[in-house]
Amino acid sequence: MKNAVAGNKQVARWRNKGNKSVLYLLVITILAILIMSLLDPKFFTARNLLNILNQQSTLGIATIGVAIAMISGCIDLTIGNLLACTAAIAALLLNAQVAVVWVIILTCLSGLVAGFVNGLIVVKTRIDTFIATLGLMSVYQGLALIIPGGNNIYLKGKLALFGTYRVAGLVPIPVFYFLIAAAIAYIVMRFFKFGRRLYSIGGNPETAYLAGINLDRNKISAYAISGFLASFTSLIVISRIGQSQPAMGVAYPLEAIAAAVIGGVALSGGRGSIPGVFLGVILLGLIRNSLNILRVQSFYQYVMLGVVIVIAVTLSNIGSGKKV
Repeated sequence: MKNAVAGNKQVARWRNKGNKSVLYLLVITILAILIMSLLDPKFFTARNLLNILNQQSTLGIATIGVAIAMISGCIDLTIGNLLACTAAIAALLLNAQVAVVWVIILTCLSGLVAGFVNGLIVVKTRIDTFIATLGLMSVYQGLALIIPGGNNIYLKGKLALFGTYRVAGLVPIPVFYFLIAAAIAYIVMRFFKFGRRLYSIGGNPETAYLAGINLDRNKISAYAISGFLASFTSLIVISRIGQSQPAMGVAYPLEAIAAAVIGGVALSGGRGSIPGVFLGVILLGLIRNSLNILRVQSFYQYVMLGVVIVIAVTLSNIGSGKKV
C-alpha cells in the first residue's frame, strides 16, 4: 500500500513537471506564429494553418503512439517501416476487392498484432528497446518489400475519401483523426489506471513492480497501441497519395521521437503529456512551413530544423526543472 501511494505521488509530480513543459512550449509556439506573421502576412491565414494541421496529422497520430511507448520507458523505431508494411497489406486487400470497412479493420488489426509482437520480443528477450526495435525495423522493411514484390501498388481511386475528404468542404478529415486520437490518448493517460501505470513504469520500474504493476503486460500494451496507430496512419497516407510504396514512412521514427521530445516526453520515460506531444508536432509543422514560405533551400532547412529542436528541448527541460 505504501509503495502504491508513493508511486501515485511520484506520478503527480511528473505530471506537474509535464504541465510546466506544455506551458513553455505553448509560449514558444505562439511566439513562432507571431514572428512568422510579421515576416509574411500569408502565414497567419486560416488556409495556411489548416494546411499545417493537415500535413502534420499523419505524423501526429504516429507520434502519439511513439510517445505512449516512450512514457513507459520504451523506444519504438519500427513505426515507419511498419507503416509501409501495413500500407502494402491495405493496398493488396483493396485491389482484391475486399470491402473498405474490412480493409480498415484488417489493416489496423495487423498493426496491433505487429506492435504486440514488438512488445513481446522486447520484454521477453530483455534486449535494450532501442536495439530490439532497430532490428525489428529492418524486419518490417524487408516485409514492406516482400509483400508487394518490391513494387508500388496503385489504388486507382480506392479509399480516396478516407484521407482527402473535407468536412463542410473546409477542414481535412485527417485533422479530425489527429484531434480525436489526441483526445482519447489524453483521457487514457490522464484518468485511467493504464496511463498512471505507464508513467510509474517509465519513471521508476522498481517502485512500479513493488506496487504490484505488471511491467511486461503494460509495456506490450504500449507497443500494441503504437503499432495500431502506425497502421491507421498508413491508411491515411495511401489514401492521399493513391498508392503504397515500400520506402514510405522512412523518416517517421526520428521525426516522431523528435516531436515527442520537443513536447516534453523524456527519452528515459516517466515524463511527458499528450498536450505537449500535440504542440511538439504542431511546432515542427510551423517550422517547416515557415522555412518553405521564406524559400529557404532544403539543404539549410535540415540545419535550421535541428537547431530549433535543440533550443526547444532545452527550454522545455528548463521549464520542467530538469538539469541540462
